[in-house]
Amino acid sequence: MNNTLIHLSSSPYSSLACKEGLDLALVLATFEQTVDICVSDAALSLLYTDQNPDKIHGKHLYKLLDGLEFYDIENIYIEQASELASVTSIWSGTKALNTQDWHALFSQYQHVFRF
Repeated sequence: MNNTLIHLSSSPYSSLACKEGLDLALVLATFEQTVDICVSDAALSLLYTDQNPDKIHGKHLYKLLDGLEFYDIENIYIEQASELASVTSIWSGTKALNTQDWHALFSQYQHVFRF
């Protein structure tokens, strides 16, 4: 069985890359592929619970996060050293990894896609 890590690092509001990464995760999971997601850099803004994007920013990607469990995507990782790890107004489904585990994460997967 293949296991895939989708690494989201692009802003969800400045390009379609973040949406495309989430779409890929959903497609792979639909075909019963094991998919985990890690979020870093500008993509961390996807995890804030108090978002209210304008129509020019596109779809409200935050709403997709609650549906990930229906696709058996249960592991959404952030680095513990990131500014979000200590913020309480983020999506509750994340798992914070220490720096050592964060760097080791990328070698544990057969396929890694970065968006």
